[in-house]
Amino acid sequence: MNDPRFEVKWSKKSGSTPPSLVATESAQPDDAEVDELRRRLDAEQERTRNLQDRWQRAAADLVNLRKRTEQEQAEKEKFAAMLLVYELLPALDNFERALGTIPGNLGMLTWFQGVMLIERQLRAILEQRGLAPIEAGGQTFNPTLHEAIADRETEDSAPGTIVHEYQRGYTMHGRVIRPSLVEVSRAPILPEPDAREERSGTEEMPAAQAISENVASAVFVADPEAAEEAADTMEESQKENVGP
Repeated sequence: MNDPRFEVKWSKKSGSTPPSLVATESAQPDDAEVDELRRRLDAEQERTRNLQDRWQRAAADLVNLRKRTEQEQAEKEKFAAMLLVYELLPALDNFERALGTIPGNLGMLTWFQGVMLIERQLRAILEQRGLAPIEAGGQTFNPTLHEAIADRETEDSAPGTIVHEYQRGYTMHGRVIRPSLVEVSRAPILPEPDAREERSGTEEMPAAQAISENVASAVFVADPEAAEEAADTMEESQKENVGP
C-alpha cells in the first residue's frame, strides 16, 4: 500500500539505518565478482591496445603502399619512352657520320646549316627524355659501360685504356641502353730471351773438333787410308791436350 499516511518516517533519534543504505549494503559485490570485473577490464584494455597497434601498422602500410605506387608510376613514366629512344639512336648516329664527312668549305651552305639544326633539335629532345652519352675516349675500360671489340698493343697508354671509340654509347636516367663499342690498349708482348742450352753429363764438342771431324769426313770420301791416318792424328792431339 502506497498511502503516504502509513509511510514510516525515519528519525535521527531512532538510530535505525536508513532504507537506502540498507539496500546499498546488500547490493555490494563480493571479492570474486570484483576479481572477475578486473580480469574483464584488463582483457578489454589489452584488446584495445592490440587494436590500436594494428591500426597504426595498417596506417603505416597504407602510407608505404602509396609512396611505392607513386614511385613505380614515376619510374614507368620515366622509362616509358626508352624503347623509342633506343630505336632513334641509329638515326642520331647517321646524323653524326653525315656531318663528320662533309668538307669544311661547305659548312656555310644553307642546307648544311639546316641539317645541323635538325641534328641539334633531335639531340635536345632526346636529352630532355634523359639521354646522356657515355664518355669513352681516354677512359679506363668499364665493362658496365663499354664493350671491347678489339685491342691494340701500345706503349702510349696504360693497359686497359680506351684508345678508340667505334660507336658511341648512351645512358638513360642512369641506365645503360647501349654500351660504347671501343678498342682497348694492352701491353706489348716482349720477345722471350734465348733459352740457354742445358748441359748434359758429357762436355760439349769444341769447335775445332767439329771442324776436324768435318775435314776427316771429307778426306774419307776422297781417300779412306788418309782418313784413318787423320783420325789417329786427331786422337793423339786430343790426348795431348787433355793430359794425363
